[in-house]
Amino acid sequence: MENKQKIKQSWKPFRHLIKTSKLPWGLYILNFVLSLVYTTVYSMMPQVKSSILAGEIFSPALVATYVIVTLASALLNFPLGILSKYVDYTSQRRLRRNVWKKMIHLPMSSLDTMEPTSLVSRVTTDTSQITTAVSYIFSILQFTYTLVMIFAIIAAINVKITVMLIVFLIPFIILAILPSHFMHNAQYAISNALSQYTNFLSERLGSIEQIKVFSAEEKEDIANDAASKARFKAQRKQLLLSLISQPLGFSMEAVVQGVVLIYGGALLSQGILTAEQALTIFMYADILYVCFYQFILCWQYFKIAQGATKTASEISLMEPETMEREISFAVPDADLALENVTFAYGGGQKVLDNVSMTFPCGKVTAIVGPSGSGKTTVLKLLERLYQPDEGEIRFGDISAEKIHLNEWRNSFGMVPQNNPLLFGTVRDNITYGVPEKVSEDVLQKAMSAADVDELVEKMPDGLDTDIGDVGSRLSGGERQRIALARMMIRDPEYLLLDETTSSLDAKNESQIVNALGQLMQGRTTIVVAHNTRTVENADKIIFLENGKVTGEGTHSELYESNATYHRYFDQQQVV
Repeated sequence: MENKQKIKQSWKPFRHLIKTSKLPWGLYILNFVLSLVYTTVYSMMPQVKSSILAGEIFSPALVATYVIVTLASALLNFPLGILSKYVDYTSQRRLRRNVWKKMIHLPMSSLDTMEPTSLVSRVTTDTSQITTAVSYIFSILQFTYTLVMIFAIIAAINVKITVMLIVFLIPFIILAILPSHFMHNAQYAISNALSQYTNFLSERLGSIEQIKVFSAEEKEDIANDAASKARFKAQRKQLLLSLISQPLGFSMEAVVQGVVLIYGGALLSQGILTAEQALTIFMYADILYVCFYQFILCWQYFKIAQGATKTASEISLMEPETMEREISFAVPDADLALENVTFAYGGGQKVLDNVSMTFPCGKVTAIVGPSGSGKTTVLKLLERLYQPDEGEIRFGDISAEKIHLNEWRNSFGMVPQNNPLLFGTVRDNITYGVPEKVSEDVLQKAMSAADVDELVEKMPDGLDTDIGDVGSRLSGGERQRIALARMMIRDPEYLLLDETTSSLDAKNESQIVNALGQLMQGRTTIVVAHNTRTVENADKIIFLENGKVTGEGTHSELYESNATYHRYFDQQQVV
């Protein structure tokens, strides 16, 4: 049942994405009108040619019409080609902006359901497919107009042959369009397989060093074949569907020409048609077949594009985070608290189970405990990256959910344990997220406090040195120091520190601990630490085990009253 829901063909997500992307509809309509003008002008050509072949070559009016139609077709064709490309590029840009904006504003709980690397194709490949789908809509309208116009011209010559053409063509059109439903599903499978394969490649290329260290090249060759197999199967299915639909499309040429030649020939022999009329109808028959075939292809490709963009379209319907709430964060300072909070990622195993804890205003509170006890999750909840499944976060007597989310996050400075940097320069990363321009004096002070100045001096371009993808050209400690410098520039009201000095050597750790000590003074600070030695002097320590609070107090209080903490601390001293 779940699989069927995944491939349900709904127009609502697709329509919503198109509607909210503010596509250049004016340019689309202009392009469409010009294409209709071009079609109208070009449709005169069979009549002109048949008159010329019938012997009217020396008619000045006919020759003038031929020249005018030829020149007008050529003059219209050139701007149409340029305008079509410009409209496509503009649409792709707006769609990418819309999909990106939608994704970046989704809550973490929604983003966790999707692989980050697979989302790349939603912004790039999917948006191109959507643009193609919109173009196909106008193409279908254009071919519909052309077909109606050609049938009207043939009907004006002879109604009987028009009826005969319609009667024979309708079954072929229906049979050729039917597989498009399955093509939608096949393309959806192809797009999903492509995103998974992209995810596979990104992970493996990011771990190429590890692959070589373990001599796992041959193993990864096999894994690559397995990862690409799903896409191959979906492509094979789509190819089989094409083998059904395309021969039907090609058969229409024989049907159209057969009706015109056989039935038209009979009418000609009976004197109902003249030779010139029969020749005109035969020329229009060629255009008729091409229009029918293109009409069917456009519909099939439209369904394929709809299938390819299903996930991107569904993303557009997801609810973004609500930044504007009820209360500004410009309220008197107060204690932070978690009250009876239970939380699990994606509805899985509980990470926090009915946890209550208070973080005193202006004090340093440490959260310690073994790995997997939920320490980092507490910080993520305090940053309001996630909402508790049960219970709530409070600021004094106010529920955090009532406070404007953007103001809340701007007031918190968090330095995670593994702090990935952005592609760019050292300066870009240190000043990232700071709304106002940072003066050189402020920048130098932050760099000095975080011990980044010596690192920058050794770099070829100083602060403007490119640090590579997610800071790949730096060590873990260097990345951590740059993250700390950024946090010091932000100068937040509340500090969230997650194993902040874990990647530093003894010398750098001592210097940065001193800098952090000065920054913590008078601020509400929550420090997560695996090693109890780094938080002995905290005003309050919360001991977490298996998602539950098993002790609170100062170090000396916990050491005396809590046997588990006592044992845990002593083990840390041995390490």
